[in-house]
Amino acid sequence: MAGGSLAAGATPNRLKRKAPASSAAATSTSEGEEEAIEEEIEELEREVADLGRRILDHRRDAAARFAEDAVSRLVALRPPPFLEVPSEPQSIAGWHAGAEQQMLEKLKIIKSKLDPNVAVMHKLLKNLNGCAARMEKLEQLNVNIHPVFQRKR
Repeated sequence: MAGGSLAAGATPNRLKRKAPASSAAATSTSEGEEEAIEEEIEELEREVADLGRRILDHRRDAAARFAEDAVSRLVALRPPPFLEVPSEPQSIAGWHAGAEQQMLEKLKIIKSKLDPNVAVMHKLLKNLNGCAARMEKLEQLNVNIHPVFQRKR
């Protein structure tokens, strides 16, 4: 139904509409189409400006979020304070002696596994701080923003 009448309540589809025959109607229609095109262009410009703003916000917040996430992850992975494990089991009387001996051996094994991880922790923190510093440096650079993402003044 490109040139026919519309049903009640139906909106015309301007992409399928045929041009009218008279020249006076053609000028008014072309003016109307130009206004519609201008409105579409303005709407697209607003959308592009909004996307540009959202991209800039994301770039600003990315470094802070990364640092916060990394710190919270490292805090969650931090081992509990070391328990002082006696090097030699003391004489333990009673039936708990076997269970406590096993517990002491397990603690020694855990301590031996945690020591290398703790030794590497300072390197991880150094790398993390370096990455955060580089991200902040990138944020502070004066970069040319493409004109599409700049607002008209």
